[in-house]
Amino acid sequence: MPQFESMRHHMVKRQLLPEGVTNPAVLEAFSEIAREKFVPQSLARIAYMDAHFPLNKRRFLLRPATLARLLEACRFLPSHKILYIGCGSGYGPALLAHMGLSGIALDCEDIFTQETERLLQELEYSSLGVVLGPLEEGWKTAGPYDRIFVEGAIDFLPEMLAAQLKKEGELIALNPRGKAIKYVKKDRLSEIYLFDASGPHLPGFKTQKIFDFSGKRPGFVYGKS
Repeated sequence: MPQFESMRHHMVKRQLLPEGVTNPAVLEAFSEIAREKFVPQSLARIAYMDAHFPLNKRRFLLRPATLARLLEACRFLPSHKILYIGCGSGYGPALLAHMGLSGIALDCEDIFTQETERLLQELEYSSLGVVLGPLEEGWKTAGPYDRIFVEGAIDFLPEMLAAQLKKEGELIALNPRGKAIKYVKKDRLSEIYLFDASGPHLPGFKTQKIFDFSGKRPGFVYGKS
């Protein structure tokens, strides 16, 4: 519909550009992918609001500018294999597919994997496979990956997930302290601060309170404070 096309261009002009998003491929994807298709139909009229969009009681679609900045920070190349964690209704994977990228879109809720698969097929994008499983475990079968993108906040990075990065690979996520972070895998895993940004926690990545006075939990990789 014409009004949604106008809303998309307004989103790019009034939300993405003022926050410094400049990558042409990212801007084009946000201009072309119909965000209103990826939210409940009754709420399509507010799909472009400048806020995290609730998909259900515990899951959200990240606000457009935050998602765009995170995708831009990934520095994707056409040859990269991507693991997209927390695909939700499929908006993020559709943006990647429009940018010509390939890989795996993972979610832990069957309703979301079905919706993502349906919408990617409707848009005739076939470069991303859609799978169901625990988010914190990643998807080892198709790894290792050049980039792992996590759409949400994580308290910790599981070793199982870090192991699925290629050498020189990068993982992008939000942390609970309101920062966008990048983990880079070289001889060791390092954490880099990117910019201030907040987002809802993803299932499986929230630290449980335990009585462990060592400050560490087995199987977890902790970033810098």
